[in-house]
Amino acid sequence: MAIHEEKVELLKESLAEMLHVAQYAVTYRKTDRAMWANNATGGILGFAAVVVLFSIIDCLGSVFAGDSQFSVLIDGKNKRIKNASQHIYILNSKYFGLDLCQTDLDNIYKNVRSTLVHNSLLPQGYILQPGENENLPFNVAINELNGRIYFINVIRLYKFTQTAVQEFISDLDTGNIAFESSVTHSNVSKKDVPTPMYQQPQGQVQIRIKRWIRK
Repeated sequence: MAIHEEKVELLKESLAEMLHVAQYAVTYRKTDRAMWANNATGGILGFAAVVVLFSIIDCLGSVFAGDSQFSVLIDGKNKRIKNASQHIYILNSKYFGLDLCQTDLDNIYKNVRSTLVHNSLLPQGYILQPGENENLPFNVAINELNGRIYFINVIRLYKFTQTAVQEFISDLDTGNIAFESSVTHSNVSKKDVPTPMYQQPQGQVQIRIKRWIRK
């Protein structure tokens, strides 16, 4: 972690950190029985990986929220990202290149992303698997009762997210994304508070703390 003058540099560092953690999670193997007991089956840290990966997905989608020039194709219609629950639409953008229908996007957001983040659980019909040999991050099937079953291929989702972040950062660097005029940048900047040591181009400026509330 570092102190950054510009939010865009903080964004790039935080994305790199999250990708690094996700990589660790998908390459780790649970073999230590002293630590994992009956779960020491050689599996990856799938739940943790998916939480981190969806944080990245949320982040990328948030940058385009409210952007009238940005839309994604869903069920044959161009749709814009307007609110937090629609950040997941970024999966159908050029960054991920998926073609998920509205039903699947909504279900993945509600029952994978949100349920894992808030409850550390998954409902029935949603299955995490390494999926390193699968072509796509999500496989969707219809069972004989006409219910939808979702297979989340964690390693493949990591690979897609890694590629998406690389292209996203490239677009930031080339100016193809107007980050400083985004709603995300504006909302975060409104919350800025000077830190005790705030980095300036000409050097560090000491800002004295008047009093501690807690320490």
